[in-house]
Amino acid sequence: MAFSDYRQNRTPLSHRICDKLEIDEDVCTNCGYIEIMSNRCALIDGCKGVSEYSENLITLSLGKKSVTFEGNSLTIKSLSMEQALVEGFIVNVEFSG
Repeated sequence: MAFSDYRQNRTPLSHRICDKLEIDEDVCTNCGYIEIMSNRCALIDGCKGVSEYSENLITLSLGKKSVTFEGNSLTIKSLSMEQALVEGFIVNVEFSG
């Protein structure tokens, strides 16, 4: 494996996104990245924890900010150190902080 490949795999996703989009990293530091597929699935990168969890409401901490998903049959299908996957029928997304 080449050194550049090894280094890229160890670089946080938010830094790689800023690099590819040619955005200053100061803009992206400590902010989450959210990808919503239709109204059924949302991938949240930069998730620091779960603040509220129910079938109709999920609030995730993104450090100083938070994001709330409202809908029906909401579940967290996957949760890791920096990423969460929310599935269900999403009807509203609200940001705060």
